[in-house]
Amino acid sequence: MKSRDYWKKRSEVVASRQFKKTDDYILSLHLEYQEALNSIQKDIEVFYARFSQNNEISLGEARKLLNSNQLNEFKMDLKEFTRKAKNNKNQQWEKELNNVSYKVRVTRLQALQTQIRSAIEDLYTKQKDDTTDLLSGIYEDTYYRNIFEVHKGLGIGVNFAKLDTNIINKVITEPWHGDNYSSRIWKNKEKLIMELQTNLAQAFIRGDSIDKTSKIIADRMEVSRNRARTLVNTESANIVSKATFNSYAGSGVVKKYQILATLDSRTSEICRSMDAASKKEPFDLNKWEVGVTAPPFHANCRSTTIAYFDDAIDEERIARDNQGKAYYVDGNMSYEQWYNKYVKGNSKEEIAEKKIQNRVSDNQQYLKYKEILGNLTPKSFADFQDLKYNDVNKWNELQYLYKDVNWQLKSQNKLTNDSVHKVPFIGEPNSVFDNYKDGVLDSRRYYGRTGKPRLDIHFTNHGNSKLHPIVPHSHDWNLKDEDIVVRDKNLRELSKAEKIANKSVCKKVK
Repeated sequence: MKSRDYWKKRSEVVASRQFKKTDDYILSLHLEYQEALNSIQKDIEVFYARFSQNNEISLGEARKLLNSNQLNEFKMDLKEFTRKAKNNKNQQWEKELNNVSYKVRVTRLQALQTQIRSAIEDLYTKQKDDTTDLLSGIYEDTYYRNIFEVHKGLGIGVNFAKLDTNIINKVITEPWHGDNYSSRIWKNKEKLIMELQTNLAQAFIRGDSIDKTSKIIADRMEVSRNRARTLVNTESANIVSKATFNSYAGSGVVKKYQILATLDSRTSEICRSMDAASKKEPFDLNKWEVGVTAPPFHANCRSTTIAYFDDAIDEERIARDNQGKAYYVDGNMSYEQWYNKYVKGNSKEEIAEKKIQNRVSDNQQYLKYKEILGNLTPKSFADFQDLKYNDVNKWNELQYLYKDVNWQLKSQNKLTNDSVHKVPFIGEPNSVFDNYKDGVLDSRRYYGRTGKPRLDIHFTNHGNSKLHPIVPHSHDWNLKDEDIVVRDKNLRELSKAEKIANKSVCKKVK
């Protein structure tokens, strides 16, 4: 039987690995807050330069309406803010920005507050996505590494539950102490926005200089950054604790555990009292309760747990408890060797692993497909991943459809229209030209990346139903030589992608 010191060291290795990930993320989070602060302070500097007198601005001056030129400039900023909100899938903020864009009376203060809030919304949206990625990775790594350490240390293992994205997502989004990490992040965001708006208004009431106003904003951002650091530390500790409990339960051999605190001058009294050195009796695994018998016991807690074993291991009981599926584990086996043999031993497990590793990027991809293809995309994220990793042919079809629709929609962002006898052969690269005749849309030309035609869509039969029986119909432009494109004389029905990308105008011409 391995000594208690052995199990202590192995637990420390697993936990330290996860806390290192947390520390690295907090460092990047600090830089992101600094970038957001720089952006906000730049907006304040421009505001003071434009509207201050003697380097001061009164609340009355701040509440004056933007003139027409200033309003037009602000509307341009709104377009960029809305684009970011849309890309970030921040629908509530996108809706509010759309409402602001319709206003014809906007005060200087409202414009500045909108600029500041946009920076905060971007910051917290990224924080939520990155924290989700962090916690998912911590849970998976802690779960498997704990099982590995237990099986390796005992020299005996049993079959255990493998993870998938649904399991991990359920665990990390489960509320504890009333909320989960996502709702706590959004609450912190709303608190910061309110604090910045209040402090900004108070600075104008007092007539503070730009230096003093900038310092006030920097101080509030620092407070918010500390909140974020505490949240990430504590949520990470909670996920380490959950993963550890589930790995102990899944190992088939751990029935008891002890608390392992980092004993130094900063260790809290509760962690000192719960440490195995102080509390001799181990806890039964079924008594595990975060905050009571298991960490985290407080904010920023970094205590962890140690698997506890009696002096002798009853191998027959272990095999009996696990339907006879116990096996011996080589003490010299590395984690990678163990992982490849017992976790990635078959294609099903490898697919489950891909789903977990690509969870964040797959979810972003799913949202993009959903936005472009709507109901043609699988109904749920889980269905989307199943299609992507289990059905190559259907996935390739969906990918092709998305790309074919997407390039057309992007080109429509550069749309011009006119009524001409002949549609221009050369146009702006990746753009669209709509040609009207007698006030009715007659044709649409898509230009490729070189500015030459790529696709023509016609919405009438040109007065000859025999030659043009299909309405609407398409003509492809094909590359003949290296730099020569020729239009295919044969018309065809619109492809599925063309119908989706041009559905708004197709409806109008019917």
